[in-house]
Amino acid sequence: MHREELAEWAGPGAAGPVELRVPAQARHLAMLRTVARDFGGREGFTENELTDLLVAVDAACTCLIRWSAPGAMLTCRLVFAFGTLTVSVSTTTLRGCVPGPHALGWRVLDTMTDTLAAWRYEHDPQRSVDRVVHIRFAKRFAARPRG
Repeated sequence: MHREELAEWAGPGAAGPVELRVPAQARHLAMLRTVARDFGGREGFTENELTDLLVAVDAACTCLIRWSAPGAMLTCRLVFAFGTLTVSVSTTTLRGCVPGPHALGWRVLDTMTDTLAAWRYEHDPQRSVDRVVHIRFAKRFAARPRG
């Protein structure tokens, strides 16, 4: 079982963490993409890198939104440190399904990222609505000159 821990300091020159919590609904995807684009743009990502980031954020969020419990919140967290962007997405789901390697969204994420993991955390295994599913991916980028 993985455990999410918030880090207040990620090292010198680190950006973030930036964390958004929105209702787990498709209508909020545009806002999540906008924040991810702004975050990457401030770090000097190229247009190709930004496109990869937006596709990956969209794939992870869409996957979890489809499985979310009614009224669930979706959390998206971005951190850029030591040349690596790490994105963590989570929500409460009805069945606790973890995306598998045969799902299209998973294949997209696997192709576009350097590391990829998904797991679920059950607050109470006797209740089907307390299953929080997490997706975390990371992508290494070229060193950015600080100015």
